[in-house]
Amino acid sequence: MKTKKSFVTIGELVEKFKKFYPDISASKIRFLESKGLVEPKRTPSKYRVFSKEDIIKINFILRMQKEYYLPLEAIKEKLNSLDFKLDLENKENKDIIKQLKLYMDDSLQSYKSESISIYDLMKKLKIEKSLIDELVENNIIILEDIDGQYFIKSSDIEIVKIVIEFLKFGIRPKHLRFFENFSFRESSFIQQIVLPVLMSESNEAFKKANEIVMELEKLIASFRTLMVKRENRLFLEKYK
Repeated sequence: MKTKKSFVTIGELVEKFKKFYPDISASKIRFLESKGLVEPKRTPSKYRVFSKEDIIKINFILRMQKEYYLPLEAIKEKLNSLDFKLDLENKENKDIIKQLKLYMDDSLQSYKSESISIYDLMKKLKIEKSLIDELVENNIIILEDIDGQYFIKSSDIEIVKIVIEFLKFGIRPKHLRFFENFSFRESSFIQQIVLPVLMSESNEAFKKANEIVMELEKLIASFRTLMVKRENRLFLEKYK
């Protein structure tokens, strides 16, 4: 059986809710929090994560706004009233979780090192802000604004480290943009193969899809490396 998660990030929440509420955004969710309508938990790195209860509340708030045009103060009164019951077993509440296909993480600790602030990254790798700006401008890394502070995924640190190595050869981020096209094509190729697995009704669908993605990533990386090496050997042989 697939492990059901207890928390999702604000990015995951917004992405899933967009199907039902196209104008939803991370800033809107944060605004609801500032007004005291939801109280997401925080990871050790101060990252917001949302529980099933939060999701049900947010769905209720958005539905009240969309269908009844209720102001937030009136919605807040309903949430705080004795008539409002946060029943996780209620069919409507169970359905929204199911429709959103939210696979939630069962521990706040799993988000502990999910992101790193740009400030910490610059200190860690001893790099200047100008390089970060170049990386962002050329879409090599993607920044996430969390409460006014910029972060990148911890997994992207390796990308920055490789770019630093490229700099030794005079290769700057602008010279690496063509890799974005390669990445998009390879990822699209993998997604076409995995999508039928994700769309199945199996409880193991997500786990199986994840395994297939990782295996294909390895195969494609190995295949690409061998093909590049072959072309370079042919090039060098011309100058023997």
